[in-house]
Amino acid sequence: MEKKVGEQYLFDFYGELLTAKQKQILEYYYDDDYSLAEIAEVMAVTRQGIFDVIKRSKAMMEAYEEKLGLIAKFLKSQVLLEEIEKELLDCVDQEKDEQLKSELMLVVEKLKNVSEEN
Repeated sequence: MEKKVGEQYLFDFYGELLTAKQKQILEYYYDDDYSLAEIAEVMAVTRQGIFDVIKRSKAMMEAYEEKLGLIAKFLKSQVLLEEIEKELLDCVDQEKDEQLKSELMLVVEKLKNVSEEN
């Protein structure tokens, strides 16, 4: 997984466990794509201070993931949902009964909705 994407997952899953200041800084960094200098200016602290907060926050979130494994479970469930969807679509392609095909497609749509909500 790309480093930036992995860090964004960490923030998405564990950002609420950070202090308000840490969360604000990481929102600027990940969501708004601010540079360290831009965040430092907005927050009225040094660039080094921002760097330290980001580094400590990442370490905390990585520790949460190591203990809880929420991201790993999420990614595994996404893969399983994609596999189930593919198998269902294969069944639809092979099915001759139009009503059963239609019902299977409804199941596929429900599965897609579950996948998108996660």
